[in-house]
Formats: sequence, C-alpha cells, structure tokens
Amino acid sequence: MASITVPHPLPSPTEDAKSLWKAFDGIGKDDNAIKELLCHRTSAQIFQIAWVYEDIYKEKLMDRLNQEFSSFLQLHSKPAIMQWTMNPAERDATWAYKAIKEKKGERGALMIIEIACGSSPDHLMAVRKAYSTLYSRSLEEEIAFTSAFKEPLREFLVQLVTSYRYNGDNADESSAQSEAAILYNGIQANHLLQDQVMRMISLRSKSQVKATIQHYEKEYGKTFEEEIAACTSPFSDLMKVVVRCLVSPEKHFAEVIRASMEGLGTDEEALTRGVVSRAEIDMELIKEEYKRRYKTTITHDVQEDTSGLYKDILLALIGPEKEP
Repeated sequence: MASITVPHPLPSPTEDAKSLWKAFDGIGKDDNAIKELLCHRTSAQIFQIAWVYEDIYKEKLMDRLNQEFSSFLQLHSKPAIMQWTMNPAERDATWAYKAIKEKKGERGALMIIEIACGSSPDHLMAVRKAYSTLYSRSLEEEIAFTSAFKEPLREFLVQLVTSYRYNGDNADESSAQSEAAILYNGIQANHLLQDQVMRMISLRSKSQVKATIQHYEKEYGKTFEEEIAACTSPFSDLMKVVVRCLVSPEKHFAEVIRASMEGLGTDEEALTRGVVSRAEIDMELIKEEYKRRYKTTITHDVQEDTSGLYKDILLALIGPEKEP
C-alpha cells in the first residue's frame, strides 16, 4: 500500500515540466514548489515528466536537480529528492553498488538483502538489468567476486539476487512441513547457511516461505524469531532480515526507520533509504506496524529528528497519518 498522494486533476507531464523549469529559473530556486511537485508524483509519472523536460529544455532533469541542490545546507535534502526522482530500478542498482563497494560487511549485506527480498521478482530483474547497464558487469558477478563478503554469505547473496520467485499465493503444505524440519535442524545446529537452508530460502516463493514459517511455529511451539534470536550462528541476524523481508517486510522497514532516529543524531542515509524505497510499495503497512510497536508515528519522530526541506520531503513521501 503506497503512501504517495497525487493531485486531482493531475497536470500533464508538459505542465509539470514547465512548472519545474519555472521553479529552477530566476534568482533562487523555489524549493517548496520542487518538493511539492516531485513528492506528489509516482515514479511512472516522474519518468514521463523527466522525458518531456529533457525534450523541451535539452537538459536532463536529474542533472538540473544535482546542480540546484549543491549547497552544503542541502546535504540531506539533496539525496532524498534525487533518490526519489530516480528510476526505482536504477536507484536500487546504485544502492547495491554502494553496498558492495563502500559499506561491505554486514551492513552492505543487509542492503543487498533488502533489495533482493523486499522486491517483486520483476523489480529485482529490472535492478539487475540496470546494474549491468550502469556498471558494465552483472550484480551477481560483482557479488560473487568481491572481497566485501566471505563465504558462505557471498554464495547466499548470489542466490538471493539471481532468484526469480513465483509471485502468487499458492503454497505446497507438504513441502512447507518438510522444509520446516530442515530449517529447525539448521537453527538447532547453528548452521543456517547449509546448502538445503540456503536453497530453500533463496528459491522458494514468498508464499511458500511464509507457509514454512507457519509450519515451523506450529510444529516446534516457538516463533521463528524467538528461535533465531537464540541461535548462535554468525548469520542469525541476516537470516532474520531475509525471512522478514520475504514474509513481512513492513516489520523490517519499521525497525530500520526507528533505528535510524534512535539515540544521539540521525542516520539520514538509512532513514532516507527506508522512506524512499517503500513509499510506493508498503509505507501504509509500515506506518501501522510502527504505530503498533512503538506507540507513536513515523510522522511524529521525523518531525522531532529532522528539519527544513529534508523533513518536508520525508513527510510528503510518508503521507498523512493520525496519532495513535
């Protein structure tokens, strides 16, 4: 459930392109006008606007945004507005590249997992195509030969990004029951990345993984998350994120957004990624999960932790919500 609100009636792409040009032009740009227009359009609508803008003004919209948002004072608002305006597949491809080349380790692996497991099969395929176009190598090749991740995690990540899962609701209960036992044995042996577990989690559909988790909890009397928390495998936290992103991504991203604003300071990169990546997917579900778990709203916490144009961009993407 997306949180983006668009105006009715919706202006044409030509009208929006001209409005953006007007907001850029003159002495000082109109930040609010740019934010109001772009943050209240879907990615498909922005794609059309960018195409018309380039056709009329002979410059790319992204290039102009990069030029206009160059002030140090816009350190956080620039990546937020730029990332929102990007094609979603290209955006995830650039995040994957950053995860491999800059983040590395567990944080980089978490970003790869979010992209691979929190996406639809078609979107993940589009991300892989975008990665190849942008970086002249495949995403799976990059992961397979990087030193950023060690085996067996590296092989598991390759399996996750190359999987094209069935996207329907059907699940085979017999397979779910037998695979729940495989998962149980892996957890009890603290060996989560054994071949059978990796193959099951990386290849099965989201509905099949969900059925397996349900059988696990019915058969063994504890929740999967309780069991994984007690597991001493070095990959237990990552496996929890994989399963969450497959079965209930709103729980994972509510936690990501909350963690980005806890303690001293704000992790703007994580907060921006959490909001921007889910605004068109399941932000309404994330808001409800956040409210249930933390007894407050994302809106309230963003208002407390951020300021200025950056705050306004995030709130526009989060959409309206009522206090609990």
